[in-house]
Amino acid sequence: MRCSRLPRDQGLLPGHVRFTGVVTDAGPAAGPVWVDVAESLAAEVPDRLDAWLLWLLPHAFETQQELIFDGAVDAELLRNARELMETWSRWRPDRRPIRVRAEPADDPGASRAAPARTGLFFTGGVDSFFTLFHHDAEVTAHPAANRRPVDDLIYVWGFDIPLAHREACERKQAILGRIAAEVGKPLITLVTNLRDTGIRQPWGAVMHGPALGGVGLLLGDRWKEVLLSSWFCRGDDDPWGSTPITDPLLSGSRTRTVPYGASHDRFEKIAFLAGYPLALETLHVCWEERSEGNCGRCEKCYRTLLALDVLGVRDRATTFPAVPLDLGRLAEVWKDTPLFVRMYEQLRRHAAAAGRADVVAAIDVCQAPSRSSV
Repeated sequence: MRCSRLPRDQGLLPGHVRFTGVVTDAGPAAGPVWVDVAESLAAEVPDRLDAWLLWLLPHAFETQQELIFDGAVDAELLRNARELMETWSRWRPDRRPIRVRAEPADDPGASRAAPARTGLFFTGGVDSFFTLFHHDAEVTAHPAANRRPVDDLIYVWGFDIPLAHREACERKQAILGRIAAEVGKPLITLVTNLRDTGIRQPWGAVMHGPALGGVGLLLGDRWKEVLLSSWFCRGDDDPWGSTPITDPLLSGSRTRTVPYGASHDRFEKIAFLAGYPLALETLHVCWEERSEGNCGRCEKCYRTLLALDVLGVRDRATTFPAVPLDLGRLAEVWKDTPLFVRMYEQLRRHAAAAGRADVVAAIDVCQAPSRSSV
């Protein structure tokens, strides 16, 4: 498969500029992959194809196609891409690293000052809210570490909410705008059709890490670091689209992708956020609805509600339906996979420490078949 850059065009939203890479020789995946950036930020988009490398690499690896770029790609990113595929090959022994051909840009920023800002991919979920408040608190508490607080919140239309759901995107934009205003940080919104193209590798298990990493590199003349909130804890090594092994490899010579939050499990993050009313009032965790709301019924919503209930703050999380918590529903949403079993083991430990024998019993009932099959 081959990728070539098209001239800039007008974006979907007023005041936005479109950057497009056209994919050819790729069967159903062929076509334009575009991203819209505010005109005020267009000068901070390097004239390279770094973002498209990360966006196309998972598909090329899965289909075992050579990947050719008609243009320059950061040389360090090219090296990282090879190591990234070596990791994927350990998870997928039937796949081998494919050849990537591009003009290496060894010193892409020789004529520009090095970027200094820190961006945070932000959706208003548990992980990104935790990173926002915890990271900045750590920066304040430890000035000798010489780290910057978060400068920009980054949100991408077309990732968690489909572009076709325009009104939901606009409502989500308004909520994030309120959050950004209250914390005093700019909200940078980009728009992309990546998830609407023929590049259809599984989002959670494969694509979401490279997709976000590509966005960070797209504005590579703005950010020195982009923080990617960790869903995992230290010691977790499940193959996934974002992991402590692969996230740092989503980096180039000028912009580093930095995972943050692996020191805390999800319950501990929610407990931390209980001290921030803004987080509880605007929290959005649901992906099932593909909108700006929380359904309250899916596994992720239910697991979050369980944690909020154990912490005694469920009534303050006003973005969830105000219905009684049914512990019997846990069996209906239960996922019998190592990842989810481990998450509920963590939740069980915290529930036991809080004296919530009812939650412990509900989790034990669901875990029993998992343990008996081992």
